[in-house]
Amino acid sequence: MKNFLKSYKNNLVQQYLLMGLIAVELLMSFSFLGYLHIEPISITFAYIPVLLAGCLLGPGASALVGLVFGLASMWKASATYVSAGDRIFSPILSGEPIASLFLSIGSRVLFGFVVGLLFFWAKKSRRASLFWISLVSFSGRLIHSLFVYAFMGILFPEMGLNVFSTFNSFGSLGNTLTMIVTTVVVLAAYCVRNTTFYRNFEHRMQVVQHLHLMNDRSLRSTVFLVVLTVASVCAIAFYFLHRMDYVLDVSGYHIDDTTYGNLVHLQIQFVLGILSLTFLVGLFLSLVFRYTTYVRYEAESDSLTGLMNRKGFFPLCERLLAEFVPQEGAAGYFMVLDIDHFKHINDSFGHPKGDKVLCHVAKRLQENFSDMGIVGRLGGDEFAVFFYKPCNRKELEKRLNQFMQSVYQIHCITHKVSCSMGIVPVTSSQEIEDLYRQADDYLYQAKNKGKDQFVIGNDRK
Repeated sequence: MKNFLKSYKNNLVQQYLLMGLIAVELLMSFSFLGYLHIEPISITFAYIPVLLAGCLLGPGASALVGLVFGLASMWKASATYVSAGDRIFSPILSGEPIASLFLSIGSRVLFGFVVGLLFFWAKKSRRASLFWISLVSFSGRLIHSLFVYAFMGILFPEMGLNVFSTFNSFGSLGNTLTMIVTTVVVLAAYCVRNTTFYRNFEHRMQVVQHLHLMNDRSLRSTVFLVVLTVASVCAIAFYFLHRMDYVLDVSGYHIDDTTYGNLVHLQIQFVLGILSLTFLVGLFLSLVFRYTTYVRYEAESDSLTGLMNRKGFFPLCERLLAEFVPQEGAAGYFMVLDIDHFKHINDSFGHPKGDKVLCHVAKRLQENFSDMGIVGRLGGDEFAVFFYKPCNRKELEKRLNQFMQSVYQIHCITHKVSCSMGIVPVTSSQEIEDLYRQADDYLYQAKNKGKDQFVIGNDRK
C-alpha cells in the first residue's frame, strides 16, 4: 500500500487518471451511461472504469474504483422502490447488514483487485500482451458476475442463486454486446497509454508538477469554488424536490413519507451524478491549464539542457520568495554553481563534448534537487538552484556531497568533471538580485579555495 500511494504521489497524470475513473464510475452508476436497457437488450457498462483502472493503473487502483462501484450499488439498492432481489445489496433493507456490505462492496473490491492482477500478468507477456489484455477485458463481465453470484450463494442462499447462475444468460445478445464494447474500450485505452504522444504528455505534466503551481491563494480559491459548486447543486436539487412535492400536492396527489424519502433518495443520486460530471470538467480544465503552463515554461527553458533559462528562472524565484515562510531550525537556500575548467573541456575535447557535459550536469542537478527546489541554467556553464523547501544545513550538505559524487561519474575522456558552488541561506523575504549576488560571492570563494567544493553562507567546507 505504501508503494501504491508513493507511485501516485510522484505521478500527476496517474493521480488525474485515477480521480477521473472514480468520477466516471459515479457518473455511470447514476445515469444511463452505465445501464442501458432497450428491449430486448440490456447492456451494463458500470464496471468498465474498474477494468480501465486495472489495465492502466494496477490492482490497487482497480480495487479502489471497485469500492466506489460497490458503494454506488449499495446506495441505489437502499431505496424502498427496488425489487426484493436488489434489497439484499442494502444493509438497511436486507436485514443482514454485514452480509450486504460484503456482497455490495466486498465482491466489487475483490473483483477490482483480481482483474488488476490479471491485467498485470497479461502485460508481462511481451509477445502476446494484446491478446491476453483482450481476453481479460472480454471476460470482465463474466468475472464480475462470478464474484457477485458467489457472494450471493454464500451470504444469501435463500435467494437460490450461486456461482453457476453466472452462465444463465452468458450467451445473450446483451452480454455479447457488453463484452465486445468493453474489450474495444479497454484495448483502445491501453494502446493510447503506450503511444509516444501520451508519454510526452505525461512527461510534460511531470515537469509542471515541479513548478510550484499551487500557492496558498489559488488553493483557497479552489476550495471556495468546490464548496460553492457543491452548495449550488444541493440547492438546485432541494428546490426541485420541493417544487415536485408542491406540484403533486396542488394536483391532488398526496405524498406519504415513504414516497417522499424515495424522491430524496433519487435527488441525492442526481446530485452525485452532476457533481461527478462537474468534477470531470474541472479535471479537464486543470489539465488544459497545466499544459498551457508547460508551453509557457518551454518558451522560458534552455533548449540544450531543458532547464529553465534566466528569463524563466528568476521571475519564478521572485514568486516563490514572496510566498516563502521559513521554519524554525531550517531555511531555504539559493545556490549558484559553475563547472570547473569548462573552457579547458571545450578547447581540448570540442564544443559537442562540452555540450554533453552541460546536459549531464543539468540532469544530475534535477535528480538530486528537483524535489527540494527549482533548477535553472543562467548561461554558459553557470547554473542556479533555489531550495524553496526549508531544510537544515546538515541535510543540505549531505545532498550537496551526493551531487558532487554523481558529477564525478560524468565521463569526459581524461578530464575529471567537478563543480564549484556558492550557497546563501534564505531566512526571510529577500530580493532575488541580492541572493544571486551573495551566492555568486560565495561561489568565487569556493573557486579561490581550489574549486571542486562548496561554500554555504559564512561557513566553508
